[in-house]
Amino acid sequence: MKVLVLCGGVSEEREVSLRSGARVAAALQKNGHTVVSFDVQEAMPRADLVQTCRAADAVFLCFHGGAGEDGRWQGALEAAGVRHYTGSDARASALAMDKPRAKACVSAIGVPVAKGAVWHVGEACPPLEYPFAAKPPCGGSSIGFCIVHGREEWEKLVPSGDLLCECYLPGAEYSVGVLQGRALPPVQIIPLGGTYDYAHKYTPDATREICPAPLSAKRLAALQNLALCSFCALGLRDFARVDFKEDEKGQPVFLEANTLPGMTQTSLLPLAAAARGICFEELCERMAQMAFSRKGNNT
Repeated sequence: MKVLVLCGGVSEEREVSLRSGARVAAALQKNGHTVVSFDVQEAMPRADLVQTCRAADAVFLCFHGGAGEDGRWQGALEAAGVRHYTGSDARASALAMDKPRAKACVSAIGVPVAKGAVWHVGEACPPLEYPFAAKPPCGGSSIGFCIVHGREEWEKLVPSGDLLCECYLPGAEYSVGVLQGRALPPVQIIPLGGTYDYAHKYTPDATREICPAPLSAKRLAALQNLALCSFCALGLRDFARVDFKEDEKGQPVFLEANTLPGMTQTSLLPLAAAARGICFEELCERMAQMAFSRKGNNT
């Protein structure tokens, strides 16, 4: 196949996106495909780039955050008749990126979610007990995420926009990949010396990841079922990563769904796939083939 790998973008996750794109391109080349990589530095696709997408057999999206993951790029490609790209469609991508809407969607089918609300700039302190978690309502890679331990910490925050504030969940954190309609082995995430923020996600040896997570068969199956239910409720397709954290009773609580998970050396979806016996080259191959299967449906 001729595969077009798109990465970069203009979000705060640009550097991670470039790392994902380089690793994916190398894997697809190793598989024997003709690969063309683009470091995209615009918020939306140019006309000439859309034409290049049309000509490719598969368009591999390695964007993280921003317009590349929130459905705007997907919508622009679909409007131009390009449907052979990796990951979820425009509607589902937009829904998953909007954390409050995503929470409401999965909660409606019985998936546990944390108590909380969106705090708007200028409002009083959220009516939540300390500590509580605060993060941008739309975004990824834990950029802007923090734990607020008291009023003094809250008053020192200088948010650039609204925040999703939620009750703090004290339990273990897990990530469950979904690939081709099946849940992969869950990963337990143990950040060393802090919370699972941007630095812990992308700094080697800053986080301990255990896959499969050390849970009983019953609890593993329950966690995988919650991930699949969330995946279906949000209308996702092909692959995704769904994140959970346990509450004080040990109940997994939905955090968010990532429609274009990282593909770097420290990323969790490739780790979970490897635990299932799927090497990185095969994982990339499967993703590209799923996109290619939609090429005949372009209009």
